[in-house]
Amino acid sequence: MELTFRIGAEAGAGVMVTGRMLGRCFTRSGYSVLAYPEYPSLIRGGHNVFQIRISDDGVYSPSTRCDVLLALNRAALFYHRNAVNPNGVIIYDEKIDVSEFKLRNDIKKIPLPIDKILSDAGASPQMANSVQIGAALAVIDYPFDIFEGVLHDEFGRKGKEIVEKNALVGKIGYDFVKKHGILREIKPLSKKRKALITGNEALALGAVKSGMKFFAAYPMTPASSILHYLCAKERDFNIIVKQTEDEIAAMNYVVGASFAGVRAATATSGGGFALMTEAVGLAAESETPVVIFLAQRVGPSTGMPTWTEQGDLRFAIHSSQGEFLRVVLTPGDVNECFSLSAEAFNLAEKYQIPVLVLSDKFLSESLFSTDGFNDNIKIERGKIARDLPLLQPNARFKRYEITSDGVSPRALPGTPNGMHVSSSYEHNETGFSTELFSERKAQVDKRARKINGLIKDVPSPKVYGDKKAEVSLITWGSMKLPAMEGVHILNKEGINANMIHFSCVFPLDGKTVCSLFKNAKHTIIFENNSTGQFAGMLKEYCDCEPDFIALKYTGRPFYAEEIAEEVKQLKKKGFKGEKIIRVLDKEDLEYYNTQRYGL
Repeated sequence: MELTFRIGAEAGAGVMVTGRMLGRCFTRSGYSVLAYPEYPSLIRGGHNVFQIRISDDGVYSPSTRCDVLLALNRAALFYHRNAVNPNGVIIYDEKIDVSEFKLRNDIKKIPLPIDKILSDAGASPQMANSVQIGAALAVIDYPFDIFEGVLHDEFGRKGKEIVEKNALVGKIGYDFVKKHGILREIKPLSKKRKALITGNEALALGAVKSGMKFFAAYPMTPASSILHYLCAKERDFNIIVKQTEDEIAAMNYVVGASFAGVRAATATSGGGFALMTEAVGLAAESETPVVIFLAQRVGPSTGMPTWTEQGDLRFAIHSSQGEFLRVVLTPGDVNECFSLSAEAFNLAEKYQIPVLVLSDKFLSESLFSTDGFNDNIKIERGKIARDLPLLQPNARFKRYEITSDGVSPRALPGTPNGMHVSSSYEHNETGFSTELFSERKAQVDKRARKINGLIKDVPSPKVYGDKKAEVSLITWGSMKLPAMEGVHILNKEGINANMIHFSCVFPLDGKTVCSLFKNAKHTIIFENNSTGQFAGMLKEYCDCEPDFIALKYTGRPFYAEEIAEEVKQLKKKGFKGEKIIRVLDKEDLEYYNTQRYGL
């Protein structure tokens, strides 16, 4: 069973709250849920959309279609009426004149008297969200009492009267729509409650579980909600959260906190990371472990601030001047967000390097159901020096001692006999600045030797599905989600497909990667950028090339239907044709500025 809701309204009308609460109504009875928000970078006047997909199995990707459309203004009808499936339902504010839209005859139309319901109940306009949720639940005959529980958790802190009034108007909307008949009957699956969580929240929880004690950031969409979430939970988690004056300060705070001995992290998007890069180099030169959550959005510069892309991969790998080792992790779902966030701190401290965790707007801000996380986290702090012997006269602690594995003992401030210099300059073993050519070479080689252990510790690419499949979809980061569903679609239609997902894109183990490509019959990489950045990295670092490169860079993620369609078209051509495929949304993204159409 699958069902998709789409809610459309102007910015500020509460679409995000409505979508989140509706999604929770289904996770509380065992359904899998994916809730995907879209909004322009406008406070007022733009068009907001929230899609909620539910399934009794797994659901991984937003869809180009919907079964139920809640149209709360004219723009929502104008833009989304053709996305409604045959025999679907449109619930719209009765104030809207629908005659101008020529709605299809195979769609049920239900005018909802939102203003009258609120007025008769003596409720405030802000409670319109509850009317809409009640109406949405009614078309599938879903138990209303589940929504009452969600209301209590959402608004309980505001008082019993607020909860009861919202429940009242929601029930009136529910009963009103029930009179028009139902689309289909959907009942709770079980009493087992799933969590509904964003990628950013999962990253934050993984960091805390791994022992992070200091977090500093400056707000920047789509990374901001990591800061917001941790600020709200600061006392619960017993951590220090600092909103700094800018991203430069945030990164320097994190380097300083880590030098002092605590696990520390920051979060930003592309423009903010551009400001952080000099301090990232400081962390690399001083071998101070740091974790950076980099949530990608459309660039360059300010680009399209509220839309998604995978365009910062090369930037993450080559950020800051000079050459130094770093790790770039790319979680593909909320469970990987949690586990890889925790692992990032282990890798950073064990190898005393910067570790970047790369997500994007789609993964960062969408809501996903999960049965919970494996919180059996093992904390590895690496070579932290303790019980150091008394130094001889004129001797100094060798903070940057030349070692066979490239990792030197790290003495935290206050450690007896561990005093040393740590700066942004090249140094000798004791940390003092040097311009001796031999010492420079020795330190560069030492730092580079860390790769020998690191390559064994980073996550390897994973194959999902039949290892002897006819076609393999290559993905990294959030592309895992739509590709996973794309594989399901293809297999149902008789095309044997699998997926090879990279949750770590740097460093790459060439031997492992080449063996996967050797065993794959036809390979297609899917990326949310215009140049195939990871495809280029596979060629550069592993001498492996996918047969085809499918790219989408409109600001939206790939949809599963698009992925399946591209594969089917290639199969029809005998997997021959142009190597690079550029995918375009059928809708013009400019439609989100509704003022262009007088809507």
